[in-house]
Amino acid sequence: MTPQTRPAADAASSLVPPQDRLVVDEWLARIHAVVGPGAGETGPEACRTAAEAAEELSAYLWMLRALRRRTA
Repeated sequence: MTPQTRPAADAASSLVPPQDRLVVDEWLARIHAVVGPGAGETGPEACRTAAEAAEELSAYLWMLRALRRRTA
C-alpha cells in the first residue's frame, strides 16, 4: 500500500498539517485497501489493520478538532 500524493493546491487548503500528511495518507490507504472499490485485501488481518487505522485516524481528527477550537 502506498499513500496517495496530493497536489500542492490541495495541501494549502487541507485540514491536515503538511507534516502529518504522510501518516494520514497511510491510514487512509490501509482503510481503502479493505473497504474501497475493488478492495484487494479481505482477510482477517487486513480488516484488523484497517480497523486500527480507522481508530488512529479518528483519534487524530478529534485531536485536530480540539486544537482548532482552542485557537479559534
